[in-house]
Amino acid sequence: MEYFYQRVICKLYRIRQSIIGCLCTIYMRFKCWIWGVKLGNCSKFIGNMIIFRCPGSSIVIGDNCKFVSTSYGNFRGINHRCIFQTNTSNAKIRIGHNCGFSGVSLVCSESVIIGDDCLIGANVVIGDRDDHSDVYHTPYKPVEIKSGTWIGMNVCILKGVTIGHNTIIGANSVVTKSIPDNVIAAGNPCRVIKQR
Repeated sequence: MEYFYQRVICKLYRIRQSIIGCLCTIYMRFKCWIWGVKLGNCSKFIGNMIIFRCPGSSIVIGDNCKFVSTSYGNFRGINHRCIFQTNTSNAKIRIGHNCGFSGVSLVCSESVIIGDDCLIGANVVIGDRDDHSDVYHTPYKPVEIKSGTWIGMNVCILKGVTIGHNTIIGANSVVTKSIPDNVIAAGNPCRVIKQR
């Protein structure tokens, strides 16, 4: 009997998730249109993400991407909603096809490019700038994450970094320098552990 109740609860949970996902996706498609975000086909949203696009800048998202902004969609726990922000009029965010994001904060003043088939784990922070330029201004440096990359939860990717194709970045890493293709890297600062 207990097994039956567990199956019913799991089924109800999945139905609830589908309804929330459909409503959030409808709302977020409208929000992307309002903010001038170019959103590809079949992208899905669970929860309400934060978008701020500076006039003149561009945010382009490919097909079949998924954005999770609530812990109902990621049981590892999400500290905040997905946040995409451009800060200057010439900034550009480009996201490829078939990517997944959970509570990711992405701030851009020059260029952040993410390739196809990338998984970006819970609470990852990606930025091409140092904040608080009123205290100490430093130049912006573009960030690129190439196709097939998997970024673990709570990773911080700093400006000027390129992460190679099919690379895995371990949880809680701080990526301060570029990482090559086809490796597993982790740590603070992040360094290559082994070939993939």
